[in-house]
Amino acid sequence: MTNNVIPLDFSEAPLVHCDAIETLQASLGQEPGRDVVERAVFEISDRLCKLELAFHAGEMAVVGRVSASLVCMSTQIGLLVFADVARGLAIAIGENQPVTAAALAWRLLRLGESSLFCAVELADRSG
Repeated sequence: MTNNVIPLDFSEAPLVHCDAIETLQASLGQEPGRDVVERAVFEISDRLCKLELAFHAGEMAVVGRVSASLVCMSTQIGLLVFADVARGLAIAIGENQPVTAAALAWRLLRLGESSLFCAVELADRSG
């Protein structure tokens, strides 16, 4: 019997919807728009930390609330894939699907870092 092991690539390219950041900067100005994106990135990063801690503690209700709060905030700065994963996590927790929730939680954490760096970089280059 042979072992057929298929390696999985856990990296996922972030996707930032450029129009969201450009719209912020067009309506607020380049510097204030960049500040809004940077504050949102900080807040999202803080919530991701809370989400990870709650997940490890088994506090799934907290994970659900935090992931739901990430949806609106990340959508506003153009992190649409990130927002979709956060939405899926909130739904999985609401439907009591622990295996799906675990997979989505780890995907959200992996995608979070690269997405946040990408959003800040795009805000710095836009204008």
